[in-house]
Amino acid sequence: MTKPKAKKKSKSEESKSDDLKGKGTGKGNTTAIATTTTITTTTSAKSSSEKDKATAPTANDSTGLPPIDYIGYESEHQLQGMISLIENDLSEPYSIYTYRYFLHQWPKLSFLAMDREKDKCVGVIVCRLDIHGSARSNRGYIAMLAVSKEYRKRRIGSTLVLMAIEAMKQAGADEIVLETEYTNQSAIALYQQMGFIKDKRLYRYYLNGVDAFRLKLFCKPEIGPIS
Repeated sequence: MTKPKAKKKSKSEESKSDDLKGKGTGKGNTTAIATTTTITTTTSAKSSSEKDKATAPTANDSTGLPPIDYIGYESEHQLQGMISLIENDLSEPYSIYTYRYFLHQWPKLSFLAMDREKDKCVGVIVCRLDIHGSARSNRGYIAMLAVSKEYRKRRIGSTLVLMAIEAMKQAGADEIVLETEYTNQSAIALYQQMGFIKDKRLYRYYLNGVDAFRLKLFCKPEIGPIS
């Protein structure tokens, strides 16, 4: 399974959320099933009788930009839009089997951001959650995250991350991990604001030889880091 390169750093505080846009699967990480969530001002789980769709407020809504709807993954009719977005955003695209590996086993851990007017996928996150290590902890993993370039600076990436975190917590995640390029300080700072900590430096992790940091979010206080 290939690992995508992290995206280039943003140059202003406003664009920090843009760094949450291109992630890939790593070695030895894990996956999960979760209930679909939706965003208002914070994430919350919807009842099974409701449609997995919501409009999240963004800072740019008042400027007349098209509203964004956030929906859960439903079926392969959404797959081509997801692949097109991720392949355009990442320099090391995945095979169709990689997508199906995640989406068929953990469909409730993937979310799409849709341009309501164009009915177009403009953001996507793909995750998993499964048993990890000798401690048998439920580890969630953010495998793929991409946002269309023309839709950045609207907190779409961070909204998708928050939805995925809530979904994995609802599914019983003990911890959630991801990787990002070690020089991408904007992305690292934004993840740290969400509660992630640096867990490990992975040397020459990406195909271009760049190191990565593995970041970890502890979902339950009793299994947090030892001080």
